[in-house]
Amino acid sequence: MDGWPAHLTLWIVLLPLVGSLFHALLGGWLVRTLGTRTGKWLVGAVGTGVVLSAFALSWQLLQAMLRLPPQERTIVYGITEWIQTTRLTVPLEFLIDPLSVLMALVVTGIGGLIHLYATGYMADDDDYPRFFTYFNLFIFFMLVLVLAGNFLVMFVGWEGVGLCSYLLIGFFYRNAEWKANTDAANKAFIVNRIGDAGYLLAMFIIWAVFGTLSFAQVNTLAFTVLREAGWVATAVALLLFLAAAGKSAQLPLYFWLPDAMAGPTPVSALIHAATMVTAGVYLLVRVHPILEMAPMAMGIIAGVGALTALWAATIAIAQTDIKRVLAYSTVSQLGYMFLACGVGAFWAGMFHVATHAFFKALLFLAAGSVLIALHHQGDIRKMGGLARALPVTFATMVVGWLAIMGIPPLSGFWSKEAILLSVYNAKLVYFAPFLFGVGVLTAGLTAAYMTRLVWLVFVVPPAAHAPSEGHSHELPRERYATVLSVLGILALGSVLFGWVLPSEKAFHEFLKPVAEPSILGQENLFFSETAGKGIVFGIALGAAVLGAAFAIVRYRRGMPKAEAQLQGIWGAAHKQWGYDGLMRALGVNLGGALALVLAVIVESVIDTVVNLVGASARALGNLLRPLQSGYVRSYALVMMAGALLLLIAAFVYSTR
Repeated sequence: MDGWPAHLTLWIVLLPLVGSLFHALLGGWLVRTLGTRTGKWLVGAVGTGVVLSAFALSWQLLQAMLRLPPQERTIVYGITEWIQTTRLTVPLEFLIDPLSVLMALVVTGIGGLIHLYATGYMADDDDYPRFFTYFNLFIFFMLVLVLAGNFLVMFVGWEGVGLCSYLLIGFFYRNAEWKANTDAANKAFIVNRIGDAGYLLAMFIIWAVFGTLSFAQVNTLAFTVLREAGWVATAVALLLFLAAAGKSAQLPLYFWLPDAMAGPTPVSALIHAATMVTAGVYLLVRVHPILEMAPMAMGIIAGVGALTALWAATIAIAQTDIKRVLAYSTVSQLGYMFLACGVGAFWAGMFHVATHAFFKALLFLAAGSVLIALHHQGDIRKMGGLARALPVTFATMVVGWLAIMGIPPLSGFWSKEAILLSVYNAKLVYFAPFLFGVGVLTAGLTAAYMTRLVWLVFVVPPAAHAPSEGHSHELPRERYATVLSVLGILALGSVLFGWVLPSEKAFHEFLKPVAEPSILGQENLFFSETAGKGIVFGIALGAAVLGAAFAIVRYRRGMPKAEAQLQGIWGAAHKQWGYDGLMRALGVNLGGALALVLAVIVESVIDTVVNLVGASARALGNLLRPLQSGYVRSYALVMMAGALLLLIAAFVYSTR
């Protein structure tokens, strides 16, 4: 394929790894040798430069792809044979197609901006090189995940981002009062292992049924192999959904993500906007032919996505920490993406992944700017009136707020209406009208809790809702040019993406070769692609306006006392309606008790039996050991005795 620069893929993946190794081996030495200011500048420049360079190469790959006809935009780039046995061959290979290139652009583009932001946000931290070591490593593993050509290579990236999330969520760990951070890191790591078990089981079944782990081959053979396989398609689809639910924080495994706010704000933005939590959606779209062979599984995915979106929205509206509001917002928006995949609108799910990357990164980083100004005090009950003190932060936060609400023509409007329109016209899922209603209700709640956040932080005077403490005597101010410039770029992207660069139609056409249903077909999934468009637009926009109006009226004078003190229903919603406590009781308390019972059984019963068998064997050995003396005459005597016994036995037997 002339002119196809597939070799760039290897450089895209390796550049962040080189940056991570540079920081790990030389970062601390540079800071000590060149001084804090120069050393940190160099570390930040290298850490940001390698990611933005990977973005430039990804952009070059995209341009080369766009010069080709749509049917020629997929290539498997093999590097070497990795595992080779008589029954299984797994090459180290990358799959280059519109879906993987899109994700590479999101990971390196948004990720590079977050790296640039972090050079300012983390400027005062003593562990600056360690932070960028983990940060670059995170990008490396995420690129392995999205560019992988088979399930096993993807699993390397899949586990790698889990490891990096653990390291970054628990980044602050040195003091005893930071134990909550390490607990949050452990929680994220352990809960994700549940989803990883689903991934492994699905991979084993796929290998047994298909005889290959290649995405290209599995997707091509899905109809032929699975149409006579009965339960196999459903089992594999549900196991892959379990894996996706773990990474992308869906019910019942969502509860690790809010605690991930323990990490620095750039970490929160990277996890929520550009990397880890989008991996589950990407996985479902990558293997959509398998999902199409399991309509029941698709219905479950759609239902869980819708319920997760609504559940998280009801919790977000009662949160008092600025980052936790955004964390539950991410869980809710991911629910929309799963809802789209469940009804067969795979391109719409990826469209929301891309638009969400812009406005959610913007919202998190704007929240980080607020935290910098307030010395990392994140309780929104102690904020207020910051619009004048933080004008750039306020302006960009407003853009993110309008985008996530779905106000036209901002990016969130185009992707959210595409999802709701797909659900409105869905044919495969018979309870689609219910799902559409849940989606609209969630849109209203999203507008309400985001308006609440913006109003209480920037508009309402702090005295109106602060429970006990106000601001410190030092006036809040915006700091770091890198922080403000990144906010401006993300705000511009949140305005233009989906409308101009690129448009919704261009995005859909670009993803068609890899995200269009290939087995069921549009006619089996949707009654129409455009019917009811005006109705859906009007209902969704009306829900957003009503939600925002409700919040403005309710919080025009600040947060009501009962809500500020988390009384009644507000306290229940703040505590996730008891879900986190239930999971702790089942997973930690009940699980710990079960483990203790099993330990007692093992130690008192199984170990006793094993030890008894061992002692019996030892005693029998001691009894028979004298027979093995090593003297030939002893063995000759035994042989003679044996022969004599045989003769006696033969004589006795013959006389009968």
